[in-house]
Amino acid sequence: MREPLEDYKILISRVNSKINYETKFLFACAMNPCPCGNLLSKSKECRCNDIEITRYKGKLSDPFCDRIDLFVTMNEVNYEDKADIDSKKMHKMVQNAFTLQIKRGQSDLNGKLKDEDINKYCLLDAQSENILNMATQNYSLSFRSINKVLKVARTIADLQASENIKKEHLLEALSFRKR
Repeated sequence: MREPLEDYKILISRVNSKINYETKFLFACAMNPCPCGNLLSKSKECRCNDIEITRYKGKLSDPFCDRIDLFVTMNEVNYEDKADIDSKKMHKMVQNAFTLQIKRGQSDLNGKLKDEDINKYCLLDAQSENILNMATQNYSLSFRSINKVLKVARTIADLQASENIKKEHLLEALSFRKR
């Protein structure tokens, strides 16, 4: 999985040949918080001990997790919960974000930016640069993780129709990293 997530290609090697397939896909996955699935539940009791939970979470390697852009912890749904934004408005925001990316001259969408394009399109002001440096040290972010944070921050800024990545965009992007 790591190669297609990073290089956008799959290499199949056999005895006498190698075939390279180009890929472009959206990778989405889900994982329970523990083996029984009840760790974060307000109504059900978790039956797992700390060792089982640690072993369960340890099944995903750090290099694999580094290649995932967003980590979101989902909570139980309450019947009183209401959406902050409707689908129609979100669709319009996404279309506007795509338009901004095209106007900037990007050949790829934010999530697929190459390292040299990240340096060109994901610029930070001094305050945001300091925050990113502190986060890198405190959370031991790898080069790949830093680039993921910058691409997510660029997307958040685009969704809010902001020309520049601001402090709040960077902080929100950092909140989506694996903890």
